[in-house]
Amino acid sequence: MPIIPFLGLSLGLNAFQVGLVLSIFSLCQLFASPITGKLSDRFGRKPLLLFSQTSTLIGFLLLGMASNVWILIAARLVDGLLGSNMTVSQAVISDMTDPKSRTKVYGYSSAVFGAGLIFGPVIGGLLLSINFSAPFFFAAGISLLSIILVIIFLPESLNKKEDKLAFKFGDIIPIKEAKHFFKSAKIRGVIFVFFIYNFGFFLFIHTSALFAEKQIHATPQEVAFYMAWLGVLRVIFQSVLINPLLKKVSENKTLGIGVFAMIFAMVFFIFSTSYWIAYIPFFFLAFGTGVVRPILTSKLTKAVKKEETGSLLGVNNSLTSIGQIISPILGGLILQFLPAQTLPTISAIIFVLIIALWRWLIIKSGKEDKEQLIETKEQVINLE
Repeated sequence: MPIIPFLGLSLGLNAFQVGLVLSIFSLCQLFASPITGKLSDRFGRKPLLLFSQTSTLIGFLLLGMASNVWILIAARLVDGLLGSNMTVSQAVISDMTDPKSRTKVYGYSSAVFGAGLIFGPVIGGLLLSINFSAPFFFAAGISLLSIILVIIFLPESLNKKEDKLAFKFGDIIPIKEAKHFFKSAKIRGVIFVFFIYNFGFFLFIHTSALFAEKQIHATPQEVAFYMAWLGVLRVIFQSVLINPLLKKVSENKTLGIGVFAMIFAMVFFIFSTSYWIAYIPFFFLAFGTGVVRPILTSKLTKAVKKEETGSLLGVNNSLTSIGQIISPILGGLILQFLPAQTLPTISAIIFVLIIALWRWLIIKSGKEDKEQLIETKEQVINLE
């Protein structure tokens, strides 16, 4: 994550062009993830997992050999279009666990992912002392090890495979489900607020390496340690702080505290000109996102019936992917043509919007939905 922007700069790209390269993976994943999931339903989890892991291995090898921009683009295309191993691995977990223990196992999976976000940047930063290629070849080695482990230890988890393979546009972009959920003012409000939050966060975090390089002249190693620091703090806050905080303060107030922490972080970044000083706003950013994201996810799942949760999360994930496509392009454009401070300023403004939109879209719409429900019940009673 922290190395690819610097690799792009070393190959002669400007900040806007680096942003375009960063968006390639998310654009590919938007289309590839649901298709990979369908293929795993037809041909089994293990073959698709091995295929996607192999493409990730090839992607890392190409990054390690990237001597020009076209190889860099090819690496992101290969990994993005074919390397949807997160989709398949989540399906494997679902297959191999019963409903009662599934949430706990997904929690373990999330913890492992969080650990990767801590150790990955640290190892990458240390290996950068050799050259740009070393971290990518090391990552390729880890991918090869994971392939070997899957071959030896992972059984096929899907007992019954689909007989037919059929793709619809709705499998990729869930327009029908989106229209259904957008009819409710409350659900529409939560989805919109979630998108605004994601966009503001990704706008900064996807181009934070470019921002750090331009604002405080940080090296790739220093940016890698920023990312590791952010990962450590998020794990600590999510595992230790959130539950005690929610017991003492309501969800809405906790959400407000988290958003204000993120606004404070962005304002702090505007005035940060020293490498060591920048560790402070990352503290508040980690707290803010560690609090806001789980609460918004909880609000989403509580807004619908249990059997509709998967569809709603699918719609939300598609919108998140769209945000991840647009944000690095916009961030790169800002850093290319405007002062570096403009990036955290715009993110801060977006986070301020969350406060206003939360009161207007969620609280107000919630009251409207209740009034509409009461009115519907009265009509039913009158008909009876």
